[in-house]
Amino acid sequence: MAWRVGIDVGGTFTDLAAFEARSGRSHFRKIPSTPDDPARATGLALAGLAEVAAAMDVAFFAHGTTAGTNALIEHTGARTGLITTDGFRDLLEIGRQQRPDLYDLRARKPVPLVPRRRRREVPERLAADGSVLRPLDLDAVERELAYLAGEEIGALAVCCLHSYVNPEHERAVAELARRLLPGVYVTASCDLLPRFREYERLSTTVVNAYLGPLMDGYLNEVERRAAAAGWRAPPHIMQSSGGLAPLADARREPVTTVLSGPAAGAAAAADLCTELSLAGAISIDMGGTSTDVCLTGEGSEAPWGHREVAGYAIDVPAADVHCVGAGGGSIVSVEAGGLPRVGPASAGARPGPACYGLGGTLPTLTDAFWVLGRLPAGGLLGGDMPLDGAAAVRYLRERVAAPLGLTVERAAQGAVDIAVANVRAAVEVMTIRRGLDPREYALIAAGGAGPLIACEVAEELGMPEVLVPIAPGAFSARGLLVGSIRRDWVQTRLLALTAGSLPALVDACRHLDGQARAWLGAHSPGGGSIEWRATARYTGQDYELPIDLPIHRRQWSPAALQRTFHSVHNRRYGFFLADHPVEIVDLIVSATAVVGPARPRVPVEQSPAAAGSVGAAGGDRRDERLPRCDRSALASSSVVEGPALITEYDSTTYVSPGWHARAGRDGVLRVRRGAAP
Repeated sequence: MAWRVGIDVGGTFTDLAAFEARSGRSHFRKIPSTPDDPARATGLALAGLAEVAAAMDVAFFAHGTTAGTNALIEHTGARTGLITTDGFRDLLEIGRQQRPDLYDLRARKPVPLVPRRRRREVPERLAADGSVLRPLDLDAVERELAYLAGEEIGALAVCCLHSYVNPEHERAVAELARRLLPGVYVTASCDLLPRFREYERLSTTVVNAYLGPLMDGYLNEVERRAAAAGWRAPPHIMQSSGGLAPLADARREPVTTVLSGPAAGAAAAADLCTELSLAGAISIDMGGTSTDVCLTGEGSEAPWGHREVAGYAIDVPAADVHCVGAGGGSIVSVEAGGLPRVGPASAGARPGPACYGLGGTLPTLTDAFWVLGRLPAGGLLGGDMPLDGAAAVRYLRERVAAPLGLTVERAAQGAVDIAVANVRAAVEVMTIRRGLDPREYALIAAGGAGPLIACEVAEELGMPEVLVPIAPGAFSARGLLVGSIRRDWVQTRLLALTAGSLPALVDACRHLDGQARAWLGAHSPGGGSIEWRATARYTGQDYELPIDLPIHRRQWSPAALQRTFHSVHNRRYGFFLADHPVEIVDLIVSATAVVGPARPRVPVEQSPAAAGSVGAAGGDRRDERLPRCDRSALASSSVVEGPALITEYDSTTYVSPGWHARAGRDGVLRVRRGAAP
C-alpha cells in the first residue's frame, strides 16, 4: 500500500497523519516534542508509524517544523556576516524607525542578527534604474571577506543598494565569497528577493543566511531518519506560503519555512472549506504553545507581503495567519498589580502543564481545563498520557486562586475566559479590522485545545456554527497531506499601467516565466499549473495591493487591469479613484506541481454509544459529572446537547450550555447554537 505521511513538529506536541488512498485507511498520532533535538521527535513519530504496517510503502512524506522560528526566537542561528553598499551598514538596525510599542518607553527592538562589527561596507553604487554610479571595488571586497574570515563566520548575507534592478555587483561579491570562504553559507538578495524596499530585502536576506547552516543540518537529519525507515519518497517541507518545497529549495531559502507550522494549518482549513463547499471560514488552531487564527476565502490577504517573526522583518510568501500566545500550555499567573494573566509564556513540552506530572509547578490553561472538568479523567491520547489532577488543583490554587482571593474553580474559569478573550481578539484582527463580519463565517476548531473553547469564542463573536474536523489535534499534520508542491518568484518592475508600457510589462515576465516552467519540468513531469499576480497602486501611494493576472499575457490590457485594481481597492478600503493613474509594482508567478489527492476519509456509519460521564479524580473539580461520549462511537446524525464533552484520541470538544453538536457523514462535527431541531 502506498501511504502519504505528514509529520508536524510543534512546540509541545509532534503530530503525525497518514493516509492510504486505495484502502481509505488513515492513522493519526501525537507524541510530546523534543525541544532539545526537534528531529528526534520526527524519528519517534516514524517509529510509531511503523507499528501500523510492518512493511509500509511511503510514497509521499511532508514535514512541518518550528526549527527556523525557534532559532530566531532563541538566537541559535549561525554566526553571520554582512556585506553591503558603502554607507548602509546601519540600515539593519535603523529599520523603518518604528517603535515596537508606541507608548512603551522601555520597549526595545530585537538585537540585530548581525552585530555592527560584522556588517561590512564596500565601495559601489547603483542608481534606482540600475545604472552604475560607482563601480564595485573588488579589492575592497577581498579585504572585507578576509576580515570576516577572521571573525569565523558560518554564513554571509550580501545585499547591495538597488540590486533587484541590476544584480551585477551583488553576484560578483557572492561569487568571490564562495571562492574565498569555502564552507560558508552565502545568500545574495538578488537571488532570494529581487524586490524593492531596501530594509525588508536586507532583513530577509540576513534571516535567510542566519538560518541556512542550522536548517541545512536539520533537514539532513530529517532526510537521514526517513531513509533509515526505508522510505523511498523524498521528504518535502511546508513553506510559510502553505505550499510544500523539495528539501533542496528549503536549503537554499530556509527563510520561507519560518511559518511552516501555521501554514500547514491554513492548508488544512482551505482543504476543509473545499470539501464542505464553503466560500470561506475562520479557523482557530490552538496547540500547546500558541493559537493560529486563519481566514480562508474572500477577504484573506495576499500570500506575499511583509511579516515579522520574533521582531525580524521577512518578506516572503506567507499564509494569512495571525498567531497569539494562547495555548494549552500557556502559563496562568498573577501580575504585580494583581491582575490575572494567561500566556504568552508557555510550559512547553517539558515540564509542561502541572497535570502532566512531569515536574511542572506552574499552572497552565490545561490545568484550568482539568479543574473545570473538561478533560477526560482517563488521561489524554487515549489514556497513554495520564493526568495528575491533584497537581493541577494544587498549583492553580497556590499561584492564582489564593493571591486573588478566589476559589480554585473560579480562578480556572477566569483563566479560560481570558484565553477566550485573547483568541476572540485575534479573530477580530482578521475580520472586523478588515471590514469583515465574523458572523458570516463558520469557525473551524482545531488543535488539541481549540475545540475546548470554540463554542465560547463563537458565542462572543456571534458566529452561528463551529466545525470540528476529524482528528482536530492533528489538523496541521493533515494540512501536510493536502498541500501542493509549490514555488514562488517575484520581481519589482515599476511601470505605469498604460498601453505604451504594456510591451515592457510583458517582456519583464519572460524571465520569471522561464524560471517557473523550468522548475515545473524538474519537479512535475506530469504537468502542473502557473498563476500570475501583480501588485499595483495609485501613483503616489506608498503601499500596493495584489491583483490577479490572466494566465495568457495576450489578455492583459491596461483598461482591464485598471478595473481589476479599482475593484480590489474598493473592496479593501471602500473607495476607488477612477481617473487616477495606476502603476504596477511587482510581478509574481507561482508554479504548482501535480500531486495526488490525499484527503483522509472516515467510515460512513459507526455504531452509536450511550453518553457516559466524567468521573471525579485527583482533587476537587467544579463539574464532576459532565455528560461524555466518544466521538468514534457516534452514529451519523447523532445529536449531543450541551453542556457535554465529546472525546477522541487527540482532542476533546466542549459543547457549551445552549449549544448542540451533530455528527455528519463527512466526519465533521457541527456544533450550533440553540437546541437541536
